[in-house]
Amino acid sequence: MTRWAGSVQRDQLVLFTESLDKAIPAEHTVRILDEILGQLDWSDWEAAYHDRLGQPAIHPRILAGVLLYGLLTRVRSSRSLEEALNVRLDFRWLASDRRIDHTTLSEFRRNHPTELKDLFTRICQIAREMGFLNLQRLGYDGTRVRANNRRSGTRTVSELQQERDELAAKFESLTSQAEAEDARDDEFFESGGAHALPRDLRSQQARLAKLDATLRTLAQVDQEGGTVPKRVPTTDLEARLMPNKEGGFAPNYTPTATVDIDSGLIVGADVLNDINEDGQLVPSIVEVRNQFGISSTESITAMADGLNGTAANLAACVAENINLISPCEIPDAATNPALRADPTQPVSPADWNRLPIHTINRQDKQTQLDKNAFVYDEERDCYWCPMGQPLKKFKKTSEQNAHGRRTRFRYQAEPAACEGCPLRDRCLSNQAKSRQISREENEKYREDHARKMATQEAQDLYKLRRHPGERPFAIIKQQFGMRQFLLRGLDRIKTEWQWAVTAFNLHRLISMLRIRAGPEPACH
Repeated sequence: MTRWAGSVQRDQLVLFTESLDKAIPAEHTVRILDEILGQLDWSDWEAAYHDRLGQPAIHPRILAGVLLYGLLTRVRSSRSLEEALNVRLDFRWLASDRRIDHTTLSEFRRNHPTELKDLFTRICQIAREMGFLNLQRLGYDGTRVRANNRRSGTRTVSELQQERDELAAKFESLTSQAEAEDARDDEFFESGGAHALPRDLRSQQARLAKLDATLRTLAQVDQEGGTVPKRVPTTDLEARLMPNKEGGFAPNYTPTATVDIDSGLIVGADVLNDINEDGQLVPSIVEVRNQFGISSTESITAMADGLNGTAANLAACVAENINLISPCEIPDAATNPALRADPTQPVSPADWNRLPIHTINRQDKQTQLDKNAFVYDEERDCYWCPMGQPLKKFKKTSEQNAHGRRTRFRYQAEPAACEGCPLRDRCLSNQAKSRQISREENEKYREDHARKMATQEAQDLYKLRRHPGERPFAIIKQQFGMRQFLLRGLDRIKTEWQWAVTAFNLHRLISMLRIRAGPEPACH
């Protein structure tokens, strides 16, 4: 008897081979995924293929299945997928042992954004028909994913303009040389007709077009009063320098996800090349409402972090019948003596040191009475200072930001009232003669929202957001390995993110099918 277990020689013929189907266990994830994809209608994808030219095409269900299953198993790049289709039994089973090259997979990943969005919606509809998805409570959030651009590969706008001018001059010179050579060749060989640009000229022409588009976009941002980035990535020109979740700055994108809180499924997704996602909160919820046929008369509860509770968002939520649950700073009369029964009467001197303050100069540690130390009187449309003096409306201002125009009203105290005020040194800054307070046009919505969030019901409701709202980003980044995008350009990045959220929904749906989590299914 030999000490070690025997094995089959690699060059030995196997006389009794098993079928490929028997190599995959009955409850394997790849079987469930294939079954779900088999229930979908692929006619829109099929319509994009020409059935009379070239070799027979690989069915889009197979290609989509390979890309989605690749995400579920952390195999993302097209070359890694091509290798997996050759050496892994689960991939070979899914593709029915077809050999698919990486170019086909890469082009398929990029070229079907519309059909992919429809596939995402249909998977959600399957979950809805099974009773998992009710779309009553939604969570909205964003994250940061690195762009396909090296961290230090950035340029200022002036440097980009200089590169554009140098590239344009070089392109013009090389084009002239190519045209002269073509003319000599045509004269010698007597072959007329247009000639295609050489590969190096085509790449320079594409780079020049990208630079022109980027510079036009930056100029438009400047004209609209937005903030023009100080530095722009050189490889992915549409990415933006943003803080990383792990610290520091790098070219990044901001993917967003709208999640059904009860099921944990993503029902809406987008990608922004902006550091703030709050401007897309209401449009994202409205898109989900339209996508799944939810009436505008039916209220939807939306949960988001505190940065989304802007006055503009709150006003838009009221208009769109959205109940926004978002944490905010809630004034507490127990800790803020400014919130007194009669604001026309001064705060007791014993409570002056308890009045809220904020820092206006960190270097000198200079502080000032905060806006919360002043009480707004809606009936008289004025503010009352801690000494019971009114600040009356005196000016209206308007400013442009990245999300539109913001209107503010300015309130000012009488200089004579501030001149002898015992709180003057705590209230006024620099050489100011009187105190001013600004109030946004939609500030009333923030005050109403603060009162709502002070209730225990709202606070308990917000606690439900934490796990379903954060889970998709954790799984997509950690389990799928998507901490950096493979593609470049905002439109292609949006498509890549759509693949990721579609794969997450399949992951979540497979988990619910296995453990029958959530409500009882409506049908089978």
